[in-house]
Amino acid sequence: MEEGRVIMIIVVHVDDIFAVGQKERCDKFGRDLNEMVPVKNLGELRWYSACFYERDVKRGVLKISQQSFAEELAAEYGVEWGQSVPLPVSVKLSDFDVNEASADVPFRELVGSLMWLATQTRPDIAKSVRAVARYCASPKMVHWKAALGILGSVRRTSWMGITFERGVVTGMSMQVFVDADYASKVGVWGASDVCLWMPTMQARSVSGGLVMCVWGGVTWLSRMQKCVTLSTTEAEYVTIADVLKEAMFLRQVWRFMLRDASMACIPVFEDNQGAIQIAHDPITNSNSKHIDVRHHFIRELVERKVISITHVPTQFQCADFWTKAISKESFALHRDFVMNLQ
Repeated sequence: MEEGRVIMIIVVHVDDIFAVGQKERCDKFGRDLNEMVPVKNLGELRWYSACFYERDVKRGVLKISQQSFAEELAAEYGVEWGQSVPLPVSVKLSDFDVNEASADVPFRELVGSLMWLATQTRPDIAKSVRAVARYCASPKMVHWKAALGILGSVRRTSWMGITFERGVVTGMSMQVFVDADYASKVGVWGASDVCLWMPTMQARSVSGGLVMCVWGGVTWLSRMQKCVTLSTTEAEYVTIADVLKEAMFLRQVWRFMLRDASMACIPVFEDNQGAIQIAHDPITNSNSKHIDVRHHFIRELVERKVISITHVPTQFQCADFWTKAISKESFALHRDFVMNLQ
């Protein structure tokens, strides 16, 4: 730091390092580091942690993708381009014989690799990877085929990644989308051509959410809630709290890095009017008085005008992408928006 301002950001992962800042400062950092530890300067960032970075400085566009990783993974498991994937259009993951022996296949390894894709550059498979990951303890052949089906879809769309655009907005502009699937009672569209069906487990709802910045998804989630909720409204309210934890963390990071940048009120898009009312109204009633106090930090953020919760019609709620069974057309629409596909 210099005079209270961040002048360079250094990211270290094992033996890979990259620096963000003025070119002269980054070059000096590389030279100084090389005097202590032999390092190789690879120039402008292109590859890092299996992700490929494409930057167009003039247009102010940055795309992050994992095409090579996806193609190598598909080749490793025998899923080649154009090869049919051994998976019907719709698969019920709970449809197996309880006495069936676990499949002798590298299921955990494959699911782990798919998780890496789902958490880095492929939010479109996060929901389906969550579905198959629940069977890691004792996977059956139906689960193995489902995982291969997800990989096959990734292979056919391996060029996809997340694109960020500079745009014309000053300061740090963030958007949040939240949605819940009450009691996790329906099927899950896992990819553009794969549908996975999960049974209800412990009557818990699913939280789905997205934090966007400069037109691209920065972080997203698709996970079972940690508590049982008693209504759709309550499930949605808990989801708002879950996603805002991620948004507030990113806000703190950006405030540290860009101290002079303005931090606008963050719009939170929610399609449940009841959840919005609870967030704005501190008066409790018989339907909401039991909600754990830890979720009510939402109200403080609303009062401080850190966030503003806005109703969005369900057909434009892109967080449905991670919670509900939706049509292929809606899936493609939400995927293109979240990943800013061009």
